[in-house]
Amino acid sequence: MNKYLQRFTLVVAVVATATVLASGAAGAANGGRPFHVVLSGANEVPSNPHGDADRGSITLTLNPGQEEVCWSFGAITLTAGEPLPTAGHIHEAPADKAGPPVVTLFGAAPAPPSSYPTGTTCVTANRALIIDILQDPSAYYVNLHNATHPDGVMRGQLG
Repeated sequence: MNKYLQRFTLVVAVVATATVLASGAAGAANGGRPFHVVLSGANEVPSNPHGDADRGSITLTLNPGQEEVCWSFGAITLTAGEPLPTAGHIHEAPADKAGPPVVTLFGAAPAPPSSYPTGTTCVTANRALIIDILQDPSAYYVNLHNATHPDGVMRGQLG
């Protein structure tokens, strides 16, 4: 094999390897990082007197590259007579504290789900915030609010 053909073969191999590696990294970034979070009234701060009788789950996908948070709720169980949640957020605070909302999952916009389980909905979120959540998920939680429990009917820590 002459030296030009050897160089060409080496360049093709390097470019092919770089393309495979780059597309794998981009594929992972485009898909985001999923979290499956169990929600319970027992985790609320201040506490929900119904405790674990109010419960559910959510799957979140945090995608800083797309600047979005996608969510879908599983079935939820509420104490008899409790209204459906009217708002859902990601809040910043450790497990034993209440903190401010940092991402609105639903409320006025997008509208609250009318039934559970839900389909997947994506909302826009700041890239730097998503990266902060990914770096320390235990400092963030998801909770749902309803008319009876405006501070939160059920909650689950991300980490």
